[in-house]
This record gives sequence, C-alpha cells and structure tokens, in this order.
Amino acid sequence: MERISKTITAYDKHCDVYNDKFKEFEPYVQKIKEFIELLEPGMKVLDLGCGPGNVSRQLMLSGKEFSIEGIDLSEEMVKLARKNVPSGKFSCRDLRDISFPAESFDAILLSFCIVHLDGTEMADLLKKVAKYLKQERRLYLSFMEGKKDGFEKTSFSEEELFFYYHSLEKVQDILKDNHLSINKLTKQGYLESDGSITTDVFIFASKGN
Repeated sequence: MERISKTITAYDKHCDVYNDKFKEFEPYVQKIKEFIELLEPGMKVLDLGCGPGNVSRQLMLSGKEFSIEGIDLSEEMVKLARKNVPSGKFSCRDLRDISFPAESFDAILLSFCIVHLDGTEMADLLKKVAKYLKQERRLYLSFMEGKKDGFEKTSFSEEELFFYYHSLEKVQDILKDNHLSINKLTKQGYLESDGSITTDVFIFASKGN
C-alpha cells in the first residue's frame, strides 16, 4: 500500500532529523509530563507508534521505573528507540496487526500515530487499545485535525508522508463506544514550515470512569 510504504520510507530515511526536532520539543514534552503525573510508579506501559522513543524517554526520565514496551513500523525508528531508552522493549510491527491479552497494560500512549491510519483502521486500533487497557487505567492520545487527508512534505522530510486528519467528534464517539472516558482535552496550534497552523489535539482518557 503506497501510503504506508512511502511514509515508512520517509521515516526510515529521516529518523535522525525527526529525533533531533522532537526529542525536546517543549509543547509535546509538556503534555507527556502532565500525563506521567497521573501514573503510578512501576506501571506497565505501551507506547504505540513509538518512533525514536521520545515518549518512552520521558517515561524513563520520570524516575517512576515503568515497564515500557514500544511498537513502530519503521525499523530505523525502532533502532533509535532502543538506543534512547535501553531499558525499554521495542519491536518493529504494524499497529494494525498487534495483539495482546485483555487488560495487559496500565497505560497506553498513542502520540500522533493514528494520523497514519484511515478512519476504519483508527477505530479498530482504539477498540483494541480499550481491550488491552486495565480497568480504570489511562490512555494518552494525540492527533491533528482541520486539514485534507493526503501526502505532505514535513519540516523533517522532503519525501512526502501520508497524513489523516481525524475529526475530534468522530474520535470522541469511538472512545465513548469503547468505554473510554475523556478526563482532559486540549488543543494547540502547531506552526508548519510553510507558515500555516495545524491544530493538535491531546486527550487524556481512562477506561470505565
């Protein structure tokens, strides 16, 4: 599938640039830190679409000694994640094909990974996530809204990547249908390299609350 293969090729080729840009990107780091405050030490955490391990790195730096597992489809990103977070367990897998036993994790984070999934794939993944999450445990979800789906160049890659801009209303409905309650929802603007503004959406949710 071209949208997937071209996107992964771009991530593989520019993983170091991506890592350098977002490793300490304050707007995103701050959101992760806020979420970490809600978690208890020693929790089992799943980082989906982990990239070079930027989210997992913040989890590690918190000192809460989480058990971290990360998954990404880019082999080069996974290699970087293993270097950035030596204590984590990272594997190169397709999020559309993952499978875990029910209630395997205390927290699951999806930081800008559903932006590469179409509506059906996104809904299927969130349904799985709800199953894998323990009762009354936490979900972190971020994505973009407000633009047209399609291939785009980015600030870290001249090669195009395919992005989906899911509507907040649709995402909220899917979360509700899967017994995931939103505890906190925030939006903020992200300045693109062409001067336009993309709306980033951040959701903290919990299962069964």
